[in-house]
Amino acid sequence: MLSRELDGPERIVLGERPRAAVRLYCLPPAGAGADFFHPWLEHVPAWVEVCSVRLPGRGPRAEEPSLTDPVDLAARLAGIVDDPADVRPFAVFGHSVGALMAFETLRRLRQDGGRLPIWAGLSGLSGPQDDAYAKGLVPLLTAGTDGLAMLIGGPVPQWMLDDAPLMAAVGTPLLADCLLLLHHRHRAEPPLEVPLALYGGTQDPTTSAAQLSTWNSLFAAPAEPRLFDGAHMYPNEQTEALVKQVIADLAVVADLTVASDSAVPAV
Repeated sequence: MLSRELDGPERIVLGERPRAAVRLYCLPPAGAGADFFHPWLEHVPAWVEVCSVRLPGRGPRAEEPSLTDPVDLAARLAGIVDDPADVRPFAVFGHSVGALMAFETLRRLRQDGGRLPIWAGLSGLSGPQDDAYAKGLVPLLTAGTDGLAMLIGGPVPQWMLDDAPLMAAVGTPLLADCLLLLHHRHRAEPPLEVPLALYGGTQDPTTSAAQLSTWNSLFAAPAEPRLFDGAHMYPNEQTEALVKQVIADLAVVADLTVASDSAVPAV
């Protein structure tokens, strides 16, 4: 199932659960699409309906121009997650560039007087203060294949590097999301009153635990980063462990917020 604004992101429901108590919107990392979160489905309980987004410029929409303006994309995403046709509480999780878009979507919802999520999980990205993305990305983008390997969380096979059309198809959405990060300009605003959780990889060369913790100054209630074995793309290697922790963290908040719904288990 999908919901789409013309030329904008589409809502993708990964396994419809209309009786689920909470919708969990998962925003993908740089260059990826909604299918990044498909492996989560076998680990998610019945009280959670997992949703994601499909962006122009990748997958079946590869011929469309990518969205590289973070302000515009956040406004479009706010219209998707705060769905007037669905009054259920919702939560937001974002990995890598998806973490920034989750954060900016929350800010846009607050600005517009929309519903805020009951919980936000941010993974694999530092907070945007102090020109963090320009400082972190520019060295990687100028480091050739080594920088590309750090961006995608592993070395690129030589056979892919030798296939120029394939590299263009794979690299275009990745570079578009890097541009989105570089176009971002941080604005000083009051901390968000949304429960926060932070996640990362123990060997992530792009985001340390200390860098993850920089999000805490942007939220009213700080969170201790939870680390999993792996590098930047640790969610691919630690899917079950990560989803188990995400659901446990979400359940604590959902149990308080949707206490009348018997589908939400006590933790």
